[in-house]
Amino acid sequence: MMRLSAFALILVSALPAMAEPLATRKGMDGFITVDRLPVPDDPALAQGRILWGETCQNCHGGDRLTGAPKITSTKAWDKRIAQGMAVLTDHAINGFIGPRYTEMPARGGNSELSDAQVGLAVAFMVWASGGQALAEDFIKTLDTKD
Repeated sequence: MMRLSAFALILVSALPAMAEPLATRKGMDGFITVDRLPVPDDPALAQGRILWGETCQNCHGGDRLTGAPKITSTKAWDKRIAQGMAVLTDHAINGFIGPRYTEMPARGGNSELSDAQVGLAVAFMVWASGGQALAEDFIKTLDTKD
């Protein structure tokens, strides 16, 4: 019986992360890397997660020196999410200088990203930071064929 329990524990620990975001007021502890974040059930949001890990993680993972809002922190994201996806994606696509002179570089500094790819990364950040419904509605409007 003990062997079966140990096997079951190993099997359960190997399962993919739950698809529920880990948003809290402060966000997850420490610097957040993509492997610490859940994989969304929606394939478009899952693609946004990959893009976030490739381009956005260095600033939005919680490095306070950048001034970027930390993913999973509802305190950092609530007011931003309230602006709507059009504003957030515009800032991410075209760049933005924040109120404390923090800079969001256009396309996260990756000029190779299409508008749709930037939108997917933004949608994933919003999804993981308390704006699940908004992100899920937004990705339905994206043309991801470009």
